[in-house]
Amino acid sequence: MSAEHYMEVFTAIVYWALVACWLFIIIFYARQYVRFKRVYPLVSTLLAVLFIDGARTLIENLYFGTRHTARAGLLSHSIYVFLDQPQYVMIPKTLNLIAALIIIAVLVRNWFDNLAREEQKRRRVERLRNELISLASHEIRSPLTTIGGYASTLLREGDGLSEATRKEFLEAIVSESDRLKRLVATLLDMSQIEEGRLPIHRKALNPAEMCEEAVRSATHPNLEHVLRLDAPPDLPQVFADPDRIHQVLTNLIANAIQFSPPGSEVVVGAAATNEHVRFFVKDHGVGIPREEQDKVFDRFHRAANADRVSGTGTGLGLYISKGIVEAHGGEIGFESELGRGSTFFFTLPTLIGRQRAESESAKAE
Repeated sequence: MSAEHYMEVFTAIVYWALVACWLFIIIFYARQYVRFKRVYPLVSTLLAVLFIDGARTLIENLYFGTRHTARAGLLSHSIYVFLDQPQYVMIPKTLNLIAALIIIAVLVRNWFDNLAREEQKRRRVERLRNELISLASHEIRSPLTTIGGYASTLLREGDGLSEATRKEFLEAIVSESDRLKRLVATLLDMSQIEEGRLPIHRKALNPAEMCEEAVRSATHPNLEHVLRLDAPPDLPQVFADPDRIHQVLTNLIANAIQFSPPGSEVVVGAAATNEHVRFFVKDHGVGIPREEQDKVFDRFHRAANADRVSGTGTGLGLYISKGIVEAHGGEIGFESELGRGSTFFFTLPTLIGRQRAESESAKAE
């Protein structure tokens, strides 16, 4: 064989090696695009552009690889004659033009999508700002007014007040300060959930111990309800943030106590379901009207029958609980019947289930 023939064979081998490389590369781009599509829009746009350019290069190398293989005599010579026609020689240039147009279209589309998302974000921030102003005018003003009133009275008439009265005023100031601190913490949690940056510090936890701790925290001398624990000690461990899950359980318990009559039973428990643990809080209270049930987890929502029970709230407890559970990869829901009570529940992946899911995800990548 002549040197020219060897060069044709070598060129064909190089092009087919490039075909294999680019095939691997565009598969990698496709997988990463699926992985980052909902998380990092800018990264997914870049990956889409790279995928299109990679597909163009793959087709171009496939064309030249087939052409040089046929020219070297490793394929039928008629294939070379077919691909050597002027209209087919234009294929690479045409592909470059088409790919450039598609890339421009993708960039423009994503640009408009980003503008729409920014507008939605702006409207959401504006709505949140208005809601916070409304909340400040009602919820924050009350403890501040109380603190200011008691403090000014102590400053003005402190020497003339009895020891018991001064103690009463100071206890009221401390109580309202704690209330204000809880409100600020709640608003911080809400803003972090809105921005998708709620801090979660996971570790292996015993579900029964978590339920027991939540019941213990909710129990106090003035409690007029019966709290019952229903969580077997041999439940599989979950992988979660203990403080955050304690926050969810205490929120659900506080709601159950608030919306059920004194002397009634509130059951706090957990049970294993496949590769999850299902936590629940069951009460025998007023229940939730059917027309209200779609709004239960909405921000600032309070049920229409809330005036039938004592206590006030910001309407953020269930919204924050939902954000915490979903940040753990779990689900939250409820079952309720008007006049007969409600059962709120949420699921968390078990430690073994999470490890298996992460292993399968790593293999898929």
